[in-house]
Amino acid sequence: MTKKLSNLNLNQLTLGTLLVYITLHVLDEGIFNFAAWAELRWQIPNYTVAKWLLHNAYFIFFLGLGYIIFRRNPTKFLPVGLGIVIWGLMNGLSHIIFSIIFREYSPGLISGLIFILIAFYAYQHGRRNKMLSGQVVAFSILAALLYWGLPIVLFIEADRLLVP
Repeated sequence: MTKKLSNLNLNQLTLGTLLVYITLHVLDEGIFNFAAWAELRWQIPNYTVAKWLLHNAYFIFFLGLGYIIFRRNPTKFLPVGLGIVIWGLMNGLSHIIFSIIFREYSPGLISGLIFILIAFYAYQHGRRNKMLSGQVVAFSILAALLYWGLPIVLFIEADRLLVP
């Protein structure tokens, strides 16, 4: 199985990140009630399942848009695609960090480990194919931060406007 995973190209690894997120990660967080956990641990007031689902819709929109842009010209928009994988890595690492900080299971940790595995293979692929210049890595990290930050800012703003 490891041999097959290491042969995946960046498109497959990027798409894999999206599919793991949309299926396994949302399911993992949903089953273990991430909304209630985040409300308690992160002090997010009134963080309901409906708000959590809306928040995920924002992430799916931006990650999906990024994937479409990446697929239009994978060479030119490599950082946009690689940013999706780095976003997954950041997500997985955040679940590990919060599991350690709170000494309990952070809902999403199991599927977050899959993101880390995908990122490992993407790094190997990029290095093997000499795709990882300093500029590509920097712009990929920037893209990942945008994938992370834009949905959160929009979600907070939408919530602020909807709740008096």
